[in-house]
Amino acid sequence: MSDEPVGLFEHVEADLILREFFQEVTEYAIFLLDADGFVATWNEGAKRIKGYERDEIIGRHLSVFYPDEGDGTSPETVLSIAESEGSYEEKGWRVRKDGSRILAHVTVRALNDDAGELKGFTKIVRDVTETYEYRQELERSRDRLERTEQLADIGGWEVDYETDDLQLTDGTKRLVDIPPDAELTLDELRDHFHEDDHEIIDGAIEGARTDGEPFDIEMRVVTATGRTRWVQVRGEPTGDRMNVRGAVRDISDRKEREERLMVLNRVLRHNLRNNLNIVSGYARELRRDLDGVDIPALGDDDHKRLHETLENISETTKGIDTELRTLDKLVDAASKFSADAMVSKTNRIIENADGLMATGEKARRFESVVKEDADRRPVRVDDVFTDLKQIYERKYPEVEIRLEPGEQTVLAGEHSLYLALDELVQNAIVHNDEDCPVVAVASRRLSGERVAITVEDNGPGIPRIEREILKRGKETQLAHGSGMGLWTVHWFVTQFDGEVSIADRDERGSSVEVRLPTPEN
Repeated sequence: MSDEPVGLFEHVEADLILREFFQEVTEYAIFLLDADGFVATWNEGAKRIKGYERDEIIGRHLSVFYPDEGDGTSPETVLSIAESEGSYEEKGWRVRKDGSRILAHVTVRALNDDAGELKGFTKIVRDVTETYEYRQELERSRDRLERTEQLADIGGWEVDYETDDLQLTDGTKRLVDIPPDAELTLDELRDHFHEDDHEIIDGAIEGARTDGEPFDIEMRVVTATGRTRWVQVRGEPTGDRMNVRGAVRDISDRKEREERLMVLNRVLRHNLRNNLNIVSGYARELRRDLDGVDIPALGDDDHKRLHETLENISETTKGIDTELRTLDKLVDAASKFSADAMVSKTNRIIENADGLMATGEKARRFESVVKEDADRRPVRVDDVFTDLKQIYERKYPEVEIRLEPGEQTVLAGEHSLYLALDELVQNAIVHNDEDCPVVAVASRRLSGERVAITVEDNGPGIPRIEREILKRGKETQLAHGSGMGLWTVHWFVTQFDGEVSIADRDERGSSVEVRLPTPEN
């Protein structure tokens, strides 16, 4: 360090106004260094920022402000660059007297005399720690918001109707399948609203602007990739009502479940009503037959078995048809009837009662799977078909079930896949009217990391209305499926990004193909 640091800079400090200005500034540390980097002057801002009194720091080297671990540019390099290029500017961590760190914006300028000889340096330091920490916290907040939006499938939005400015969070952009850096105008966003729902959202926003009322609606959006999603949109006006802001949430899964359960309810009620009508009709005919009987025609054992059968029928349809509950009493009073007619009508009652119970059991199994989350894992197709083949060969020994091993594995829910393929095999068997029913099942690998699973039969084929409902993916009041079979297959397959198609075979019968992704996809 020079012996006379003040004399070296007397051309700077000679100006009283400038010197006073440097001393009074507190937002910046402004001080001078000699040519070797030793502190020569010290102002109030430097005291506040660095923590040193003037007497404590004058004569000490610049390196005292740098961390011991030497992150960033060294003080010697800083001075060297400033000397060669005239100045140096950087942002880096510095150490205060008490050992705490600050993030400093530093500017160092070389001071040369008229002959170009280096006399020293000016150094200006600004503490930007608070700005840095604020930005860091802001960035963390943005990360938390983005992560929350991803996990909850939600997003935010705000519309300024004075400027037509539209602000969308990344979560909202994700719901519409547009990139995070994309910008949409209000009209461009409206293009993503489903055409049937424009009136709903327009009316809700207008009500918020004019009446100041918040809203909560459900509507559909058509994404940039052509997907249709159900979303819940909540909004509220700001104080001046010129801005409307809110949140949007993807509710597609919930709406799909509601649709499934609605169809389940419709199918169950329809089948129950039809079967109960049949049960009631045959029960009334049976009662009339028994009413006309005067002479007993059955033995005690036959009478006892008949009494037990009718009692079981009555219990099965308990609370549905009160006339069934009196059948056992009518048998006690019977004396003469046609045994063949009695057996025939009793069999029909039992047949339809069994149908009711089967429908209820199928509905229970279906509903339990619908309510479960779609847990995907690799499932071997041959294992599922082998189990089904053993079950149905025992149950229907007259049916030929052909299994062509394919050694394929799909990515799906094991329970859901089993129920879907069970429906296809069972339908192919029970609706087959051939003397020698044949059901063939197979799987094969397709291009594009997908597997095709086929179930073929030689029966009468699948009705057109069933195919149309499956093709459209939903029911209408004018088009209802006769049962839950194909709906079950459709719902269980599509929840794992699969597809279902139906074709007529060249000979008699139908071929149902299910395409599912492989674990590699």
